[in-house]
Amino acid sequence: MRASDDLAAAPPILETAGLSVVSPRGGSILADDLCLQAGELHLVHSPTTGQSAALADALLGLAGAGEVRFLGVAWADLDAAEACRLRSRIGRVMSGGNWLENRSVMENLLLPLRHQTVLAEEIIRQRASELALSFGLPGIPTLLPHQCSEPDLERAACVRAFLGRPKLVVLEQPIETTESRTFAPLINSVQQVRRRRGAIIWFTHKRSLLEEPGISADRRYRIAGSRLLQLEAAP
Repeated sequence: MRASDDLAAAPPILETAGLSVVSPRGGSILADDLCLQAGELHLVHSPTTGQSAALADALLGLAGAGEVRFLGVAWADLDAAEACRLRSRIGRVMSGGNWLENRSVMENLLLPLRHQTVLAEEIIRQRASELALSFGLPGIPTLLPHQCSEPDLERAACVRAFLGRPKLVVLEQPIETTESRTFAPLINSVQQVRRRRGAIIWFTHKRSLLEEPGISADRRYRIAGSRLLQLEAAP
């Protein structure tokens, strides 16, 4: 079989069927037509961080009703241990930070990868340091999360999401504007994931980012009322 045939036969990175998510504002959000293929970036305008987090949780099989498949496997068909192993292939920037406050930022970054790889500790640290430098940090922060500035935590959250060559990255409001110093390295990391046939879903509550031409999204959506509506199909 040719390489092109293998790519054509591969399942989508992420797809939903009849997915209904309870909204923090009350009611539900129907996202039943999402299909994220290898190499794609989908951009979603969500008015609130709560809606973004609720939908992101559902896409990772942590909430919601209906079916979500990641790499062709339905979350509902997996037991807790299997689902945890599969989620290790997903990177995520969480809008709430999700930092362990009694651990340094360095430990927060390295702990998940230590349980997901057989790589030596020095190799993990080296890769984390290189990624931190690419995001404009002088290295991996060794302070506790509350001792770091918000811009540094923003960059560190991106490092954590992209560390370990994830197959899917879910970004919840990773930046506020294109003026952020994180914008250029973030776009570079997104493009690296796409080149190696991974995929990205990026939530933003800024309309300016939804319409930003510098973010070369394959599809753009907005949450309108109780539905996830596609605004623009890939050409």
